[in-house]
Amino acid sequence: MIKNDFKKEIEYVTLLNGDDTLFEKEFSKIFEEFPFESYDEIHDFFSKNRGLIVVLKKTKPLLKKYVPYASFHLELDIDPLFTPQLLLVVKALDYDFNNGFKEDIKLIDREIDDLLLKLNLGRKFFIFDTSCNVSGKSALSLKEVSRHYSGYYNH
Repeated sequence: MIKNDFKKEIEYVTLLNGDDTLFEKEFSKIFEEFPFESYDEIHDFFSKNRGLIVVLKKTKPLLKKYVPYASFHLELDIDPLFTPQLLLVVKALDYDFNNGFKEDIKLIDREIDDLLLKLNLGRKFFIFDTSCNVSGKSALSLKEVSRHYSGYYNH
């Protein structure tokens, strides 16, 4: 089996790096498809790491394929001791989390790992899988449960 050399992806990142209008257009699409807060911080991070657009474009269909029942959003993890990272937080209800969710996330990781390495973004992007429940102190609000089941996070 021939390994993907990601020639098209690298060429597209080169275009993104050289064309601010194209970058803004593609970032707008990411903004529509992946919920996040801290718009300015995330925009700045993407601006410096434009290959993340390509990574998320590849990741979106994988989320639908492997974890269509999960919700997701983006967060920027800025820890002074570590390299800043874009986190794709993928949440599943406890039942799903304990029934193959982590293995499904590993499948997504495997499909994007080589691309992350090729684009030198291995330390800039991480899929953070987590569970959520609907009872107890850490329960989701009714609004979050409603969003989960209505597909709010799963555009």
